[in-house]
Amino acid sequence: MAGQKTAWIVYCSPSGATRHVAGVIRDTFRELGGECVEKDLGKRNGWDAPGPDLLRTAPPACLFIGSPVYVSHPVPPVMAFISGLPEGTGVPAVPFVTWGGACSGVALHDMGTALHEKGMTVVGAAKILALHSMMWRSPDPVGKGHPDAGDDRIIREMVRGVYEKLNTGAPAGIPLPDLAYYPENVRREMGKITLKEAKPHLPSREVDPDLCTQCGICSEVCPVGAITFSPYPEFDESCIYCFNCVRECPEDAIRTDLSGAETRIRQRAEQFSERPLSRIFL
Repeated sequence: MAGQKTAWIVYCSPSGATRHVAGVIRDTFRELGGECVEKDLGKRNGWDAPGPDLLRTAPPACLFIGSPVYVSHPVPPVMAFISGLPEGTGVPAVPFVTWGGACSGVALHDMGTALHEKGMTVVGAAKILALHSMMWRSPDPVGKGHPDAGDDRIIREMVRGVYEKLNTGAPAGIPLPDLAYYPENVRREMGKITLKEAKPHLPSREVDPDLCTQCGICSEVCPVGAITFSPYPEFDESCIYCFNCVRECPEDAIRTDLSGAETRIRQRAEQFSERPLSRIFL
């Protein structure tokens, strides 16, 4: 493919780990001579640039799209973005996920399948270990220290491999079954449990009206716009339980008990013992 290549890098990153991976992708793609346009699906500003319609009218050389893994799946904003893409563009695509060391589930396969069904060619993929987003209070969290320099190194390796494929003008896709790395019976069980179904079992939050100043920070850091005020914060059904509202509240007015969740996370990490922790597909 002649001329300068432009990549779209689209992601949702409540805790910042997926944004970190997107940044390594951006920097590496630029070092190779390409240009990048980024879209953070969790930001209130810049929602329309790039918009899905541009995939047809001004297609990039490649679409990198990233998500954290929540309950074995990509987060809803990412799948909604893919769902809104036009069909039949043939644009090369690279899904990537960050996971917190418990289980990366079927997230990569979900994304790869959805992109393939849109008529895109999945030319690469990555899963990258990150500190578990529910364990920021823990002195020894699952995924501690990740993404690290080793993770960054394999991300750069993936981008270089994708860039080389783009240079051929007809980049070869990867086999989608490669992204289904858990046994079929395990994947089947993971597929039955969605974030929506898991919500009743996730830690609840309580707002202390004596501490809440209605500053609005919780709403600003919510990646899905799920928080309204009446007069104190209320959470609607679009909440993805990222707990940014708890983490970022300057008054500690939104509280939750994550101790039970931490226990289950450690048990799940031991149960699956997923290896390798970070992996690329080319």
